[in-house]
Amino acid sequence: MHVQFLILVFGLNLHAVTAFRNGQVTVACMSMTPGHGTNLNSTLEPPYTVTSDASNYTDGQVITVTLQANNTGFKGFLLQARNEKGPVGTFTVIGNNTQLLSCGTEGSAVSHTLNDVKSTIVAQWKAPNSNNTDIHFRATFVQNFSLFWVGVQSDSVRFLATNPPNMTVSPPNATVSTTNATVSTPNQTTDDSPSISLTWCLLFLPLLAII
Repeated sequence: MHVQFLILVFGLNLHAVTAFRNGQVTVACMSMTPGHGTNLNSTLEPPYTVTSDASNYTDGQVITVTLQANNTGFKGFLLQARNEKGPVGTFTVIGNNTQLLSCGTEGSAVSHTLNDVKSTIVAQWKAPNSNNTDIHFRATFVQNFSLFWVGVQSDSVRFLATNPPNMTVSPPNATVSTTNATVSTPNQTTDDSPSISLTWCLLFLPLLAII
């Protein structure tokens, strides 16, 4: 009985170590936590960073993601792009020491293939063609079996909609009526006609003769 128990414990530990070595950690897709037992990093700042070459994105956009060690390298990692519901999008691996994992959808996560010490990992992520929201790139870094950091994340990458809802603004119809204005100029009659002037001259002519 004791021998069977020891064999079972040894087998489980061997599976955990093997999973750590080859990066086949789909069992940790949602929690992103290695099944290594007690973690020693509860008070330590992660010596690793997750960065992307874009601060916002649109449908179908490709973003380059970098995992970087500051001083001490890491042996294992698990990388995802996440919104509030879980992993989204698909990755393309760059280099021989990375592989794609299926965390809900094919290629939605990246992990290591060997437990050699790494300082930099680069991968490319492609956004879905629809139903996108703001995301973070999140990674788990394993320095050794008992020392790892879960959920180290990039700055927020905001989604910019490429086809916002159509907004049609109809201005009120403005009808301008132009009133025909007729300006009548009254006929102006003057009393300076030649016939009237001649009559006055004839009347005054005798008076001039008397004088």
